[in-house]
Amino acid sequence: MTRHIILTCVLISLLLSCNEKPSFIDFTYPKGKTKALVLSYDDGTIQDIELAKLFDENSLVGTFNLNSKYLGATRGWPQQNGDTIYQRYVPKDSLTIIYKNHEIAAHGALHKNFTGISSEEVLEEINTDLEIIEKLTNREIISMAYPFGSTNDSIATLIASTGIKNGRTVDDTHAFDFPRNYMMWHPTCHDSKVLDYLDSYLALNDKKLSVFYVWGHSWEFGNNERWENMIKFCKKIGKSKDIWSVSHGKLTNYLLAIENVQIDKRQIINPSYNAPIWINLSSGIEKLDPGESIQLKR
Repeated sequence: MTRHIILTCVLISLLLSCNEKPSFIDFTYPKGKTKALVLSYDDGTIQDIELAKLFDENSLVGTFNLNSKYLGATRGWPQQNGDTIYQRYVPKDSLTIIYKNHEIAAHGALHKNFTGISSEEVLEEINTDLEIIEKLTNREIISMAYPFGSTNDSIATLIASTGIKNGRTVDDTHAFDFPRNYMMWHPTCHDSKVLDYLDSYLALNDKKLSVFYVWGHSWEFGNNERWENMIKFCKKIGKSKDIWSVSHGKLTNYLLAIENVQIDKRQIINPSYNAPIWINLSSGIEKLDPGESIQLKR
C-alpha cells in the first residue's frame, strides 16, 4: 500500500510540473545557440571565387560587399608609395553563381570616400549600387560596408533612408559585442588577426548573445601565410557546433525581430508579422513562430 501511495504522489508531482508555466530567461539564436560568426568581405574582386569556395567547404556563410560599377572590369588603384595595384572584379553574370550560398551587399558603386563627397553623391553611390546589384541578382540588398570604412552619424542616417539596415566600418573593437546603432557596426577584427581571437571565442561560455565579426578583402590573400591562416581558421571554426555562421543581413534581421517581440510578466508574444524567434525558458529552449505566444510563470 505504501508503495502505491508513493507512486501516486510521484505521478501527481510530475503532472503538476508539466502544467507549471515556465519563466523567461533570455533570447537565443536558432536552436539555442548564443554565439554567431559574420564574415564580411569588400570590393568584389576575382579572388572572392576562391574565398567563397573555402566558406562553402566549411559550411560558413559570407557577406560580400560589391562595387557594382567595377564588376567585370580591371581597375588600377594608386598607392601612397607611387605604385599602382590592379584589381580584377568578378563578372556581372557570375554573381548568383559565386555567391550562391552567401549574402551580396553594397559597398558604393565606385568606392568613393563618403566623408569626402556631398550627401547627394553618397545617395547616388548607394542607390546606383542597389539598383545594379538587385537587377543582376534579383535579391533585396539590406547590408553594406562603408568604402575605406569612412562614415559618420549623418551619413549613416542618410544611408538608412534607402532601406539599408546595417553598415560596417573598419574600426576593430577586439570584442564580441553588438553596436548601439546597426548602421555604425564596428567589427571584431580584420582577418589578419582572426587566430588571435579564435580560441577565446570557441571557449566562450556566456549565456548572452555575442558575435565574432571578421572583415577583410579577398585580394589580400595573395600573401600565402595569410591565406593558410584563413584556411586554418575556417576549418576550425567550421567544426564548431555552437556557433551560428550567418550573413550580416540575416543576423541584423534576427536582432530586429527580437526587438519586435512583446514580453511582460505574464506572456511572450511573437507578432504575426515577425520572424521565428528562439527563446531560453526555465523549461528549455523553444522556438516561437510568428503569431504564437507563451504564458509565463508569474
